Amino acid sequence: MIVQEFLKDGNKILTIVHEKMDEGIENRILNDSIFIDGHIISFKEYFVNEFKLDDVECDLVIEGFLKCHDEKNPYEEYSTFFKELVNFQENDLFEDNSPIVPLKEYKKIYEFIKGYSNYIFTKYSWGNVLFFSPVKIKTNCFWSDKFPYLKISGCDVKGRAIVKFKLNNIILESIVLEDIYDGQKIFSNYDWNNYEIEIYDGIKLIFKKQYDLIRNYNMHINIQTEIYKVNLKKSNKPISLNPQTIESYNTNEKKPLDHISQHLTDEFEFYSKFINVKKDKCIFLRKNEREKAYDLFNDLTGKSGEIWIFDPYFLSQKYSDLDDITDFLKILINNSHRKHIVFSKHHKGSFESFKNNLSIPQLAFFKKFGFQNVEFIESNEDFHDRFIFFVSKNKIEGYQLGTSINSLGKNYSNIVKLNDFCCHYIFKILMDDIVSENIYKICD
Repeated sequence: MIVQEFLKDGNKILTIVHEKMDEGIENRILNDSIFIDGHIISFKEYFVNEFKLDDVECDLVIEGFLKCHDEKNPYEEYSTFFKELVNFQENDLFEDNSPIVPLKEYKKIYEFIKGYSNYIFTKYSWGNVLFFSPVKIKTNCFWSDKFPYLKISGCDVKGRAIVKFKLNNIILESIVLEDIYDGQKIFSNYDWNNYEIEIYDGIKLIFKKQYDLIRNYNMHINIQTEIYKVNLKKSNKPISLNPQTIESYNTNEKKPLDHISQHLTDEFEFYSKFINVKKDKCIFLRKNEREKAYDLFNDLTGKSGEIWIFDPYFLSQKYSDLDDITDFLKILINNSHRKHIVFSKHHKGSFESFKNNLSIPQLAFFKKFGFQNVEFIESNEDFHDRFIFFVSKNKIEGYQLGTSINSLGKNYSNIVKLNDFCCHYIFKILMDDIVSENIYKICD
């Protein structure tokens, strides 16, 4: 067996054990290390006759089967059985779901680990031990005079194969073969551009693969000419301009099947973009859709968790008026958790001016409905983009706004949901760089 160990400052952060992958390299020992943000990330690979998984302490065991090209599978062409011993230990590379080290430095760690193991290292891999036992079966595509065909090869080839030849997602032909053997060819009566194959040893699945056949491709070549240095008026550092021309080449003419495939692809993309669009991904507001904006904001603030609003123009005299602000503050009542509104001092608006202009009934309303939990945070930094985050114990959900909250529904704008990585990363940066100590409340 081959054992691969990755360490940070001498402490193991990942161990990967490969079974049946040691032929001819039993005596090989590899060592390497890199420096990341003041820490040493090191790697060691060596051979052992036996690795006792039962001796490894862990909090959780995951085991099963991975098909070819699965993100967790380090062998692109082999399927594999695996076991992962998971440890729920704290690590000092992440806070929530975001790397603490700069992204450029974290990318070096990721590339270092993937370069030696072909395994995708994540926050959840920290301290784990993984055991892989690949099945040595491969399938390859070849061209005949008429249609493409498959060839099965490898020392573990045996059992029954089920093959589906497809055109995009449409199954053209399904074939079942018993007692398969190394080097066997599988032909189809139809022209196809992708296939699925499963191989069983008895009732046990030992190989699974889905593959798209590259039938033709376009090649674009950039031809770069002379590089020019250009000085900028507001920067001492010049930039480089690289004028380029692009030449395009096509390997061959499209066949009838390729035109059908393109038609099906275009149809699927239309369905995805215009018919099966998830409502919470992107919401567009037309001009003068103020009521719709109220409803949308009302739905958002009904989510669980503390609300963090980053809006530099929230109290800006240029972009809002008192009614706009108070209307949206009233909607915040739907969320019983604490609320934090971060605005910038650089946009001709202040909390004192806003509060002094509130009427006695408005102040009474805010006090009655618990606005002691609403904080206005004046940022000393100027920033532009607007965000809303809902922060609970185990989750952060975030949205980016195309305009200031007090302008939603007045002009054309949009609300876009952030994916998990962007959400955690942006929230961390904003908290670290934008939030200041200037905190105010409507109701003290």
